[in-house]
Amino acid sequence: MNQRTRLTLQFVIGRGNDGKDLLATKSFHNIDGEASDAAITTTAHALISLQQYQIFSVARQNTYSLD
Repeated sequence: MNQRTRLTLQFVIGRGNDGKDLLATKSFHNIDGEASDAAITTTAHALISLQQYQIFSVARQNTYSLD
């Protein structure tokens, strides 16, 4: 079974006229599918520390091929 993993970070980049948060998404593809959640969380925190915006969400997305 082939697994692909992506790390997705969402940041609050401002507020819209309606008062809701405006979000920007950054995705990092080709993450090792065997990486533990702890390792991906550590990586996410390192990347977040390099950003100028406040973090909104962090997500790990695994995709499997059904061969």
